[in-house]
Amino acid sequence: MHYSVQIFTWTPRQGVHQVGSAIEVDAPNSKAAAVSLLGLRLEDEGCASKLAVRVWHDDAYQAECDCYYYNN
Repeated sequence: MHYSVQIFTWTPRQGVHQVGSAIEVDAPNSKAAAVSLLGLRLEDEGCASKLAVRVWHDDAYQAECDCYYYNN
């Protein structure tokens, strides 16, 4: 399936910031699409100063997405 992936970083002071632009990825599911970009483990919950990723497929609205948190 074809997915769009956006990577974000955040801190308590500066809030959320998008890192680069959305990247198009072909993957079997949204979590595989997120892992394929950086090869880092993912978590379902994040903490400050970590990376997060938002993933959605072509036939969904951007607001209808999956979010994962990189465990770096």
